[in-house]
Order: sequence, then structure tokens, then C-alpha cells
Amino acid sequence: MSAPERRAASAVFTALGSLCGAGTAALAWTGRYYYLLPAAQRPLSELHARLRPSGSLGLIYGIIGLTLIILNLSYLVRSSLLHWDWLGSLRSWMSMHVFTGITGALFVLLHSAFLLRNPMAALAAISLFIVVGSGIMGRYIYTHVPRSLQGRELELGELEKAIKELHGELTRKGMEVAEETGEAAAPHKTVLAALTAMISSDREEKLEFEELRLAVLASPQLAASAAGLLPLARRFVREKHWLASYNELRELMRSWRVFHRWFSIMMIIVAVLHVLVATNLGGLGLSLP
Repeated sequence: MSAPERRAASAVFTALGSLCGAGTAALAWTGRYYYLLPAAQRPLSELHARLRPSGSLGLIYGIIGLTLIILNLSYLVRSSLLHWDWLGSLRSWMSMHVFTGITGALFVLLHSAFLLRNPMAALAAISLFIVVGSGIMGRYIYTHVPRSLQGRELELGELEKAIKELHGELTRKGMEVAEETGEAAAPHKTVLAALTAMISSDREEKLEFEELRLAVLASPQLAASAAGLLPLARRFVREKHWLASYNELRELMRSWRVFHRWFSIMMIIVAVLHVLVATNLGGLGLSLP
């Protein structure tokens, strides 16, 4: 998949996410009078038959949410088991993963009618939102882990080579930058310390690039080619910071992946149990509550 195609795929999922977010907000606003009622008063509302979890709309919300969550987990299969290029880049699948995760959670929230009536539903909702919350954090970590254009994690030697190539290209274009490709630092001992270091590194990266940008714009020789130089300079600065934190980023990503996947598995198990209980399967009939 080419760079324009990757950007287009990301833009499509971003647009879909925005539309679905706006749509679920509109649905919640439409039913606000019901959702704001105390639980004891909801059966008296004319909207109860439609918006309760087993209602005509509430049930549809739940089915949509569960379907999106199952699609969301297909990213784990693609990234771990299916390494066929014709399926598209991992970056595009990650965009789909984020879109289906957030949108699915919103539909589950609508399905619950913003009220958890039993321990199984509460456990299913809590596990879902833990997965979504950890996924948002994971997305932040994901953007910092050195990757190829296809989304594959880069090995240390590949990253060092990429930095040297960028340095050489910038030098040929007349821009003097310090290469400074030292050894990657050892990981921090705690996740909190690692995340704090990532945020600090982001700030340093922005300041370093801003200095380069101002230097390019202030130079009569370089200003004319700023449109081509600055994207290269941005990549060079970013990848230098990746290299400095390489070991920590890989370790942080590995730890997060284990946590996120196990919680995802637990969430699916609880969600399936919730569906079975809610539909009275297991010898008790098929009637909905």
C-alpha cells in the first residue's frame, strides 16, 4: 500500500469515527428524557419498550456494539497470525481497530441505557471500558514505536540505518544537523516512569524540530526548499528520539500488548456470558427479558 493510500485509509476511518461518534451522540440526545429518568420510573415511560436494553432499539444497539467489538479483535488475528501483504498494511488495520473499538463501546453504552442493572452487565461494561481505555493508551505508545511504512516494528539495526540515510539526505540538500546516534538507553523500571519519559521526549522532540524549522526559514539558501526539507527534518528528529528510547518503547509495547490482549479475551468471555444470560439460553428458553 502506497503512502497516499495509507493516508486515504486513515482519513476514511477518521471520518467514519467522527460520523459514528456524532451519530451515537445524536441518538443519546434523542433519548435523553428516558436516560435521565431514575430506574424505577423508566418502565412508566413510553420510550421504555424501545430504549431498554431488550427493547426494539436497545437490542439493535447491543447487536451493533457486539459486532463491532468482534470486528475490532480481527486486528489481533491480522497482526499475529496473518502476514499477507494483500490484506493491507498494519497501519490501516490499526485505524480500523481504533474506529471499531470506540464506536462499539459507544453502542454498548446506548444498549445499556446508561444503567447497569445486574453484576454480569456491570462486569461486561467495566471490562469493555478497561479495554477501550488501555487501547487509547496503547495507541499513544504505538505511535512512538519505530515502524516501517507498512506498520512493521523496526529492528534496532534498521532504525540506525534509516537515521543515517536521513542524515545523509539532509546533508546533501545543504542542511547541517547533528547525527548523534548513540546507544539506546535502558528501560525505566515502572510503566509510569516510562510514560512520563515518553511525554518529556515528545516535548523535547517538538522543541528540537522547531529550532530546525526556524533555522531553515531564516536561511536564504534553505528557505526556498523548505517544503521538501522540513518533512525530512521532522522524520530525522523523530527517529533520533525513537532510537534514544528504543529499548524502553519495545518493552513498554510488549507489556501493554500482554495486558490489553488478556483483558480483551476476558471481555469477550464476559460479553458472551452476558448474551447467554440475557437471552435465557442454557435450558431456560429463548425469551428476552
